[in-house]
Amino acid sequence: MKSPSTPPEDIPEDAREDTGPPLASLMGFGGLIPFFVCAGVAHSGVAPWAGLALIIIGVYGAVILSFVGAVHWGLAMQGDRTQRWFIWSVMPALYAWPPIVFLDSRTALLALVPGFLMCWSVDRRAAAAGLIPAWYMRLRHMLTLGAAMGLAAASLAPPPFPHG
Repeated sequence: MKSPSTPPEDIPEDAREDTGPPLASLMGFGGLIPFFVCAGVAHSGVAPWAGLALIIIGVYGAVILSFVGAVHWGLAMQGDRTQRWFIWSVMPALYAWPPIVFLDSRTALLALVPGFLMCWSVDRRAAAAGLIPAWYMRLRHMLTLGAAMGLAAASLAPPPFPHG
């Protein structure tokens, strides 16, 4: 039996496929913190902070969406998959940019949610084809749900600077 301090590289490949690296989960769930903090601040009623939180969560959401696509860029560089993955890998960034630039903050947040769901769907198909590990897809289920919930919650915040 392996001790808890056994380095991941000493764990058999099939066991790593099931559990995934603990640091990946830690970093992934840690990455949800800005979504939930910003959503909370957006609902705080403190106008300057609430307005800033809406901008920050939108930019952060766009960055994370770009990161999710970039995973496929890295996988495509391995050379064992079709070059079309390079095309897909930049689509989430191209999708996320216009709402952040051209829409009001709350609408932009709602516009990012389908992008996360689209990326999740592509990753689900990639996992079914054996292109990404099962542990990554299990993590993506939870992270996608968390990001979508944070964005949707923030989009429902009252306008930070009501007119009149």
